[in-house]
Amino acid sequence: MKVTFPHLGSMYIFCKAMAETAGIPYVLPRPTSNRTRETGEYSTNESVCLPLKIILGNFVDALDQGADTIVMVGSGPPCRLGLYDRIIKVVLTDMGYSFRWLTIPGIFNWQALLQNREEAKVLRKELTLGNYFRFPWAVIMGWKKMMWCEQLERTAAGMRAVAGDPVEVDRLLTKGLDAIDKAQGVTSLSEAGNAAVASLGDVKKTGRPPLKVLMVGEVYTVMEPSINMDVERRLGHLGVVVHRSSYFSTHIRRGSRLDRRMLKERQRLLQMARPYLNYDVGAECNFSVAEAVLGSRQGYDGVVHVYPFSCMPETNAATVLSVVSEDLDIPVLPVVIDRQDMGLRIDTQLEAFVDIMTWRRQGHII
Repeated sequence: MKVTFPHLGSMYIFCKAMAETAGIPYVLPRPTSNRTRETGEYSTNESVCLPLKIILGNFVDALDQGADTIVMVGSGPPCRLGLYDRIIKVVLTDMGYSFRWLTIPGIFNWQALLQNREEAKVLRKELTLGNYFRFPWAVIMGWKKMMWCEQLERTAAGMRAVAGDPVEVDRLLTKGLDAIDKAQGVTSLSEAGNAAVASLGDVKKTGRPPLKVLMVGEVYTVMEPSINMDVERRLGHLGVVVHRSSYFSTHIRRGSRLDRRMLKERQRLLQMARPYLNYDVGAECNFSVAEAVLGSRQGYDGVVHVYPFSCMPETNAATVLSVVSEDLDIPVLPVVIDRQDMGLRIDTQLEAFVDIMTWRRQGHII
């Protein structure tokens, strides 16, 4: 057995840590690139949403490298992520690949567990007692690494906007994530994480007051910089602190419904979106709206709404956010990602958005 999993921000560090700690061989797809995107686009039709195409490209790359077992996160309706496993299985089979598949349910309930019973039955035969014995610690180790990655990413997002050299922040973030990835135990992980955060704190600052924005939207495009044209980094270089709505831990906690605190937070956000959405549309739609409302109350300068072209829940959110923007007097920038997106166009959009927020802070009427 050689498992593989798709790229999603720094999620690969979490997945690697679990596989390595449990003693399960794995194949890591190469970083997402234009070639990844082109592979997915060539093998599907244009109406398929962008994340599916990228994830398909990741799996093709991993299978070509020798992987034989695909692990995929599931989801509930109406987001099409819940259908990715079925579609990708058919496409990969038509392409001539042989593989096994395991879907991790987006919501942990009996229906989801029973759905994966047959898939899991085959894979369990290849696991040893040692794999089972080490698995609880593998989950803990993976979670700890994920928490350090997210802390480091949040720190970097805050430092870019005030750093004299934002590129140095990017370099230290990459170095820190690599150190966390390579850490082999709790002690070395803690040392690597603390050292990485401290190095970011030592970056020389300019003293200029930064703008603050919330980045909301579909979880995949919010978290994966190679897909969202690195919006978070680009805004940071323009003097903007970006508070991202989605991290992998957020997705797990919201989806699993096992975290009581997150359940209360989920209900609070759904209620906050209630004046604009009277029911749960699904995926991140209601959360995108609620977080924009929350951002307005907390004094954010703007909201960046990132989502893939044709994403149904976020297309609904985009319509509602235009009303939220007018009602609450907070600028919202929709960034729709598709295969035609180019860095220069994104830079122009972001620079204009930063100018608008700057003028508003200075008291000019827009």
